[in-house]
Amino acid sequence: MSKKVVIPVHIPTVDEIEASVKSFHSGISDSDYEAYCKENDIPPDEFTTMELLAIASSTMIPKGASMFIGTGLPVLTMTLAQHTVNPDAIIVMEAGMLDPHFEHIPVSVADIRGAYMASTALSMMDAFGTYEQRGYVTGGGLGGAEYDEYGNINATGLWEPPRNQWTSLVSGTGKGPNVIFTGSGGSNPIGTQSDFILSVMVQEKRRFPYKVQFLTTMAAARGPEGESRWDYGVPRGGKGLMVSDLCVMENFPEEGIYDMRLRSVHPGASLKDVIDNVMWELKDKSGKVLKPTDEVPTTPTPSHEQLKVLRMIVDPTRIYLKRKTVREVAYEKEHGKPWRVKVKD
Repeated sequence: MSKKVVIPVHIPTVDEIEASVKSFHSGISDSDYEAYCKENDIPPDEFTTMELLAIASSTMIPKGASMFIGTGLPVLTMTLAQHTVNPDAIIVMEAGMLDPHFEHIPVSVADIRGAYMASTALSMMDAFGTYEQRGYVTGGGLGGAEYDEYGNINATGLWEPPRNQWTSLVSGTGKGPNVIFTGSGGSNPIGTQSDFILSVMVQEKRRFPYKVQFLTTMAAARGPEGESRWDYGVPRGGKGLMVSDLCVMENFPEEGIYDMRLRSVHPGASLKDVIDNVMWELKDKSGKVLKPTDEVPTTPTPSHEQLKVLRMIVDPTRIYLKRKTVREVAYEKEHGKPWRVKVKD
């Protein structure tokens, strides 16, 4: 059994987020922004799910944190943070780039665009050995196929019906996966050796089980007392933060709260939506099991200034922002118009 070491990580509160967003000004003129929106046929005062995910995640990164990130939503999150409320945040990429400042967002962890203005551009061995294992990385931005009550990620496979794969040997069921995903990549050591993990995923009930079918990455505490990461010999980390397309969840291992608790519900979503799309009993920080009629905090709504930066600086060609979730596609099919939420003035 390892000694439990929880390094305090301050995730900005809702009040702190609102204050920092309120004081931020992009310097982009309204006329330029409106011209951009017109050219790309997007409403200037409404946001999509992908935009909400990127903006909500970017505000929750600790000030000046160094973050291991992958492509997609994590790279949007960190780049937006640097350009808005967290200019001192540091990006670390698996291929060895440290502290880049992207001119154009990379599309893979080894994309040469990820080396732009980097302090160093070395190798994957340096990323995990020189930076991560020596304790220089605060957190990681990760996603996956499944995410469970204690913040574990499955990015390996799903096991029904059975197949004969090598993974059947380690699945605990004697059966191989029916669906095979990309696997761990660097997410296992990132989850093991970082102070906290920011997970960003689209939330569906089947993807948020009580327990993942395959534990690819310990992205938070791993389990309750006796089954935690510390009980399995992993001394560092344990803090988890989940930003889904419906809500924000957080655990508090420094207070002995290992499971993921509801922090806030996103604008445009309801508590019922969140409860209906998770398999475990969702609780608030006090431990109260939540019901759809309970009052809960709302995630701060994206501002015009954040949208300006996200759209015109971070992803101007909408490589990632044009993507739609399953929920958005279903809404558009049913209502004949895209899912959008108004920006709060």
